[in-house]
Amino acid sequence: MPFASRQGAITWLRALDLALAAIALVVAAAFSTTLTPETASAAHLHFDAASLALLLVVLVGTACVFPLFGLYTEMALYNRREALKATIKAVTGVLLVLLVAAAVLRPPLAAPAFLAAYWFLAAAGGVVVRLVTRRLLFLGEAQGLLRRRTLVVGTGTRAQEIAREMLAHPEHGRRFLGFVADDWEASPAPGPMPEAMQLAARLDGLTDYLRGHVVDEVVICLPLEQLCHRASALVSVCEEQGVSVTVVTRLFELKNPHSRPGGHGGEVAVTISNTLADERERIIKRFLDVAVSVTALVVLSPLLAATWGLIRLTSPGPALFAQDRVGLGKRIFKFYKFRTMVQNAADMQEALEAQNEMDGATFKIKNDPRITPLGRWLRRTSIDELPQLVNVLRGDMSLVGPRPLPLRDVERIEKDWPRRRFGVKPGITCLWQISGRNNTPFERMMELDIEYVDTWSVALDIKILLRTVPVVLSMHGAY
Repeated sequence: MPFASRQGAITWLRALDLALAAIALVVAAAFSTTLTPETASAAHLHFDAASLALLLVVLVGTACVFPLFGLYTEMALYNRREALKATIKAVTGVLLVLLVAAAVLRPPLAAPAFLAAYWFLAAAGGVVVRLVTRRLLFLGEAQGLLRRRTLVVGTGTRAQEIAREMLAHPEHGRRFLGFVADDWEASPAPGPMPEAMQLAARLDGLTDYLRGHVVDEVVICLPLEQLCHRASALVSVCEEQGVSVTVVTRLFELKNPHSRPGGHGGEVAVTISNTLADERERIIKRFLDVAVSVTALVVLSPLLAATWGLIRLTSPGPALFAQDRVGLGKRIFKFYKFRTMVQNAADMQEALEAQNEMDGATFKIKNDPRITPLGRWLRRTSIDELPQLVNVLRGDMSLVGPRPLPLRDVERIEKDWPRRRFGVKPGITCLWQISGRNNTPFERMMELDIEYVDTWSVALDIKILLRTVPVVLSMHGAY
């Protein structure tokens, strides 16, 4: 996710903190009036002018005090322990402001029980909000957001400074993988050379490196004259592989520059990404994933239990099938579905390769002899896909996105342009699932996946989900 999206997460934290402050005030008022019923008629959810002014003080105090404790910097997202400490300190600071305001306004709410309840609710709520936000926004290593795996193109003085900064401050959210250059452009900076500051690939080997490694971001830090000649080709290579690019350039050599902060150490930086770029819609997408998955798992739990039991009764082996699949940024994750084949199906595949009925990298046989009788029905009804709702909750997948490919299929992709699909999270359903399913040629599947990457929106996700229902019920193209 580009830097702008992390800023979007911080914007959402600001809004959540304000909402939480108002809720904590109302709940604290209700709690305190149960302990002091004589104030209930004046205070219990019937704020007078002084109490309404107190609410305004809390909101303004939260908006002004929280930033002073660094709660809207990237530390709030990356350094959990420091963020939680800062949250408690900030809420205490707002409480001090509240005490001063209460001494002046003397509202009916200003009782010790109310103030204590407000502090506890606001502090506990602020801590929970940050923990939940980290999880829901997937600020973790597996999703490539907490520690974005980063290559630096160039080995000049500024490139080395950026690399050292990443190595010295992992809490800033980047993991340095190495330099991409044909040779060192400048002598190593003063001080001991960290072991990690090595050449990872040559410039003409960048494509091969991106194919074979998990990379979230490429930072281009070249002298201006080289940038003009190489930038376009480098950005094109990264775009083909679904990897975002940040171009950093020191336009002016000033001894005491007063530049505004950019993406890398205050430099002028431009981030180019072909992935889902709207922060608000990405957050809505995640909430949609969680809400639908939790609801579906609860509602369908009897069906899931019955399916599990039928598989165990009708064929030897586990009810669930787990396989390594390739997800966001080429990360490998465990993909779950109900087992529809015999237990040793993977060992039999090599002997069946000649019967593959699909073009391109995928392997499909309409009358696959490995499929069990129950498994054939599970596939036609798509019930076998339901365990992937757990993958959605874990954050490996989304409800909508390009279908995750097995390692075998990824290794057989000959062209580079389909690899852009790895710039987004894979999904349970996608455009080609509602456009013919298994009857769609492989290259057309990849074209539809890239179309999804380029045109994604929450509205498109909802449209695909709604169109998936009749397609699944029709059982057309499923085998």
